[in-house]
Amino acid sequence: MFDLKNFRESSLKMTQQEFANLINMEQGQISRFEKNPGQISLNDLTIIANKTGMTLDSLVNFKKLSIEALDTAFKWQTAAFTKNTLVDYIEKEMLKDRQFDEHKTLIVDLKDGVKRAIKKPKITIIGRSDTGKSTMINAIIGTEKMPVSWTPTTSIIVYVKHLSDKPDFIAEDVWVFKASKDGKYWDDSFLENKTYCQEWKLAAGGYELLKTYATRKDDDCTTADAGAAVVFVDSDVLKNCDFIDLPGFGTGDRKEDDLMSLNASQRADVLIYLSIANGFMREDDIQYLHHAIKNLSIIESKEDEFIPPLSNLFIVASQAHTVSSGDENSLKTILDKGCERFLKTVTEDFWKDREEITGYTYTYNIFRSRFFTYSLDIKETRSAFEEKLKRIIEILPGQIEYKAKKFVKEYAESAGISLDKYINNYNKMLGEKNKYENLFNEIKKFESLRVSNNEAEKINISKKLDEFRKESVTEFSRKYGAIISADNIARIIKEKDFKKNKEDVKLLSNHVSSLVEDAYQTILKKKSEDLGEIINNYINVFQQSALGEKAEKLGINSIPFDATRAFATGLTGLVTIGGLAFWASTLGNLGAYILLAKGVSLLAAIGISVGGTAAAASAIAAIGGPVVLGIALAVLTALAVFAVFSGGWEMRLAKKLVNAYDEQNALFKYKKAINSFWEDTQYAFDKASEKMEEEWKNYVDNLRNMIENYDIDDIKKRINIASEIKDFFLNIPL
Repeated sequence: MFDLKNFRESSLKMTQQEFANLINMEQGQISRFEKNPGQISLNDLTIIANKTGMTLDSLVNFKKLSIEALDTAFKWQTAAFTKNTLVDYIEKEMLKDRQFDEHKTLIVDLKDGVKRAIKKPKITIIGRSDTGKSTMINAIIGTEKMPVSWTPTTSIIVYVKHLSDKPDFIAEDVWVFKASKDGKYWDDSFLENKTYCQEWKLAAGGYELLKTYATRKDDDCTTADAGAAVVFVDSDVLKNCDFIDLPGFGTGDRKEDDLMSLNASQRADVLIYLSIANGFMREDDIQYLHHAIKNLSIIESKEDEFIPPLSNLFIVASQAHTVSSGDENSLKTILDKGCERFLKTVTEDFWKDREEITGYTYTYNIFRSRFFTYSLDIKETRSAFEEKLKRIIEILPGQIEYKAKKFVKEYAESAGISLDKYINNYNKMLGEKNKYENLFNEIKKFESLRVSNNEAEKINISKKLDEFRKESVTEFSRKYGAIISADNIARIIKEKDFKKNKEDVKLLSNHVSSLVEDAYQTILKKKSEDLGEIINNYINVFQQSALGEKAEKLGINSIPFDATRAFATGLTGLVTIGGLAFWASTLGNLGAYILLAKGVSLLAAIGISVGGTAAAASAIAAIGGPVVLGIALAVLTALAVFAVFSGGWEMRLAKKLVNAYDEQNALFKYKKAINSFWEDTQYAFDKASEKMEEEWKNYVDNLRNMIENYDIDDIKKRINIASEIKDFFLNIPL
């Protein structure tokens, strides 16, 4: 006997009224059917089957699906052990009561770096608001904790974590946080920070709290301040990774929703993009995916083929049972066509950065291998997806541990070099005090000139940044004008063989949008690379004019002041660093530390190639995210009403596309985003140069104290302490 109630609730996720509307019956009749299924006639059953895309046999034999969690081996325990061992080792060192605390920052930064580096991989599920993201998470974790319904539900970012990840100060299973504060969003990397979480906390309670704060309600403004929630669940799969359920793109409920989603998706280690099977890879899906792939962490390398290319990308046709009752051939055709539609819109440069970093060529076959189907109703439709997801979930913990150990090892080596300079410096001071007195006198003598020269150099760099800003705007305006012209677009239509149909009209729009975005990012990337050379020169001049030339003249060849580290340290506390992300990516472990402090995934921060350029490429791809996406989607909407007729349709369509960009004031918005990028860069430079100046003054003050209060015993104690700390770094348990 057909179990209508379970079918409606567990499969369709509908209320009685919604289901009644679907099959054109009164709600009271549905209620009677559910209480007495024997009243359901064959004619009624046929109507239900036709309206829901099911067969009569599947309805009659329907049973409430039992959710079984994805079965993954516990692979995180080794990484967790490494993290706990390192943190314990560092904290024991921090507890030591030393007379001189000059090297505490080295140890504190290492502890902070370890905590940021060794974190469970984040698996982000993203897509439109009707694709079943929450349903998929419930199925993967094996329990229905995420609120779901037939209509779009999730309206905030939900971080799903294992119970063992719950900090001591959190007693409840769910904490809800504010949407934004001072232009920032809640950051789950600060979950263990009690003060931070309590400042952002909006509510706390059981799982039912999600229905209050994470469910979209048209007539309820009481939860409008909610932006994120963290949910702790006892599920074995969550021992290896975290899941992030993002609000559906383009809901229009809150202008910050898309911005928050993009911010969270840019931190993903694995991206699962859902597009409903019976409308797979619609034009807006393609546009979202363009941006998402550009921001996807790069974890593969041709030099190490252990991880296949694009293994952390899943493009999923969800609710696959709605297409020919899950017929395998029909679904394969849908995936093939979806892949072809997407690739028709990409530019020649779309894969360029990724190919340069990984060594792979991203062919059709490689990209097509990342397309999957999914339905809870039919196991066969999701088996390939679950198999590949299981594999990447089991691989990433080992990759994170390996890269974290590499980061710590390089950090320790760098700290050892700094301590060697410090020790050599004070050893020489014991026997050559007069040299250091002369050095201090030289510094004091020329300090005002140094300050004046440095201020002049900062002004020059600010002028150069302004030149970069103006040049970026000018170059982009020129390229934009060349792309967004009726003649050029008409040429593209013919060259790319776009047809006279609504689908190709929208694919053309996606392609043109990608051309504009490529131009935008290429310009900023090149300028950022040029900036890196300027910053290196500025720091080198600072080092030499402040200390280097004077020390060399006096025969002092080992000095503990490091201008590069001092400048870089000034970037760690900033929300965004603009074009300096590229410079940071060239600094090895120091650059990784800066990028980790920005919430960048360890897998991207360390990068595949030398210097972590994977993270830098991603940083450029993230520029102006909501602006780029917003313009592209608005243009798609404008073209939805374009009618394709014979005779000169190419030029008419080209003009329509140009008008759509003009109506969006797109060039102005792009210019504004470029200006913001360089303003962020200027702000970051100012803060970093201030920090370098501060560290320099600290060095000079310390040198003055050592000379004016010359005490051989104190110097020996400093040397001994530095030697002890060097031993600490040499003996880190890796």
